[in-house]
Amino acid sequence: MIIRILLLLGLAAIGWFIFLRRNRLPFHLVTMFAMLAAGAVAVVIPQETDRIAQFVGVGRGADLIVYLAIVAVLFVLVHYFAKFVELEHKVTQLTRELAILRAEVERVVPPATAAAEPRATRPAPPPGEPDEPRAS
Repeated sequence: MIIRILLLLGLAAIGWFIFLRRNRLPFHLVTMFAMLAAGAVAVVIPQETDRIAQFVGVGRGADLIVYLAIVAVLFVLVHYFAKFVELEHKVTQLTRELAILRAEVERVVPPATAAAEPRATRPAPPPGEPDEPRAS
């Protein structure tokens, strides 16, 4: 009985988190809450998952839930991988556009350091000699 209460509290916490961050489409919200409701039904009436598992050809309800969870995790993983690749492409495009814009701006308006007096540079000393001349 304690595990049922803990599982229901966990599902309620997930639902509350989804409710607080409701910046998704209504379809996503309805889908998530339907999945949470199905999870709650599976917790409260575990015999139903056994009956559904027998109907679809799986031995136990727990096995059915594990199989569905694996498929769901793989779906989420592929979905977020595709989003990651898409965002990486967008960042690359933005970086290219920014580099082009900077080059155009620098061509029109030279940087402030180019307008200032050139700095005096002295040649590098040969290898093995100190950088600063010593006073004798």
